[in-house]
Amino acid sequence: MLSRVADSLYWMSRYVERAEHTARVIAVKLDSMVEQTPEDAAASWARVAEALSGEKQAVRHADAFAITRKLAFDRDNDTSLINSLSMARDNARQVREALSNEVWENLNRLYLRLSPVTMDSIWVHSPARLFREVLEDMHALEGVTYSTLSHGEGWYFLELGRHIERVQLVGRLLDLHFTAAANEGEAGPKYFDWLVLLKFCTAFEPYTKRYTASIRPQKIAEFLLFDAEFPHSICFSVDRMTEALARVAPGAPPARRAAVERLAGRLKSAVDFGQVDDLMRGGIASFIADVIRQCEQIHKQLYSSYITYGAETVL
Repeated sequence: MLSRVADSLYWMSRYVERAEHTARVIAVKLDSMVEQTPEDAAASWARVAEALSGEKQAVRHADAFAITRKLAFDRDNDTSLINSLSMARDNARQVREALSNEVWENLNRLYLRLSPVTMDSIWVHSPARLFREVLEDMHALEGVTYSTLSHGEGWYFLELGRHIERVQLVGRLLDLHFTAAANEGEAGPKYFDWLVLLKFCTAFEPYTKRYTASIRPQKIAEFLLFDAEFPHSICFSVDRMTEALARVAPGAPPARRAAVERLAGRLKSAVDFGQVDDLMRGGIASFIADVIRQCEQIHKQLYSSYITYGAETVL
């Protein structure tokens, strides 16, 4: 596969995953505001904004309207929902020949639908509804992507993009919640914040089926880090990354394959053999930060091995 095509498929998938995650987190947060005190809601919004934008102080004292506008519709915010969809669409356009009509039409229609929307136009009447509708469209896009594309080499670059992005997004949410719990005492996450964290990751119902309705931070960490069957757990995504890496560029020289596969294998071992009891005693935030860091290393090595490699690595 041409490195240009692999690059665009990989980034299209990352941006689609980022857009879906952003829409879901905003929808859940807007729906949950009425259940919290103003102080707790403000702290929760600050964590959400930091998780989605990476900016801590800029939004600490902003209200829900301003934060939602920044995270959803701000064209100057590189990680906003509209910018993520725009970048996904741009990458899809560059490899239009590698996509089905259904994938392109669903993605293009979603972007064109959201592009003219403003905060003022949605805020008065149930703003969460728009983001729930965006999520439905994202799920439709995911469905046609799965069912209309050949599951060949290009598919596995899509898988790599999706799951590298997902590990970092879920990891960031976990990191912020557990860091706040360790450092902020009574001002840290409350029972309702942990419940909302599960909903941020589409995990509330699967979690309650596994652990009943007992919302406990340690069990949440165990589920979102180590459950091998739940699609939004770190373990699940790492398994899919490892599988995808084994299937891309089958004709590549062994040395090129070995470097990135070794990094993925190291991450898989850390996740496979991690024990939540040990992490809760020894600092779970540092483990999550290390998982995110290893994902970034895999991303860089993936580029070096398969996308921007020099002529000397071909020989």
